[in-house]
Amino acid sequence: MKKIEIKKLNVNKDITKKYHRWMNDFEILKFTEQDYKKHSLSDIKKFIKDKNKSKNEFVYGIFLKEKNTNNHIGNIKLGPINNIHKTADISYFIGEKNLWGKGYSTIAIKKIIKIAKKKGVKKLAAGHYEMNIGSGKVLKKNGFKLEGVFKSEIVFKNKRYSTFRYGLIL
Repeated sequence: MKKIEIKKLNVNKDITKKYHRWMNDFEILKFTEQDYKKHSLSDIKKFIKDKNKSKNEFVYGIFLKEKNTNNHIGNIKLGPINNIHKTADISYFIGEKNLWGKGYSTIAIKKIIKIAKKKGVKKLAAGHYEMNIGSGKVLKKNGFKLEGVFKSEIVFKNKRYSTFRYGLIL
């Protein structure tokens, strides 16, 4: 069984050149809501510092546990948490392309569901772009149900695509 851990990112230890490379790689970020601008190392550190201080938005690193080492392979975000309605979004990415399609996002989502429950969240939401079929499969494997299709919602490479929105009652 694949062993991963999700944990809060340490700005001094986990925000590395590798992470910086991920945040500037179009192939990695093309299906995320990230700006397609260059992310500086200082911008990334500031973002993580802000999220580490937040009471309702949490960014965790996804770490592959291998023989006495923790290898940072991606991130998963919970929030913002709406404390009135007890709802939150999740988003995620695997930065190591050689690990795409290997089940790590599925496991990370299972773990973030447990964290969300501990934080009192009653419903999670997540979405994906039409062409990111793998993300839909990952959400379905974790019990998320398709709640909406937003036709022609985004522009990608000068073409319009739909987005899909999923929900999970906890």
